[in-house]
Amino acid sequence: MKGAPERILERCQKIFINNNEFELDDEWKQKFNDAYMELGGLGERVLGFCDMRLPSTNFPKGFKFDPDNVNFPVRGLRFLGFMTLIDPPRPGVADAVAKCRTAGKNH
Repeated sequence: MKGAPERILERCQKIFINNNEFELDDEWKQKFNDAYMELGGLGERVLGFCDMRLPSTNFPKGFKFDPDNVNFPVRGLRFLGFMTLIDPPRPGVADAVAKCRTAGKNH
């Protein structure tokens, strides 16, 4: 699963570090928050990732996952990490910001 890091983390119970699985305790959550805040402060987009090993007896090859009527676990997942990417402003953002800055100055 991927998504907003804080949303991903809240679904996780474990964390995967250097091929080892640990309980996601307060110490790991604090490390996550520190890193997330530092990366977010750089102005980059941050995505979180997690997984879960599913038993093939309940989820055989070809199983139809249904995100609309969730038929798979979405809690108790394993946090894998996050990555950042440069997400430049979309065209027109600079003009919109400039308009906001000058709004109300003529009144």
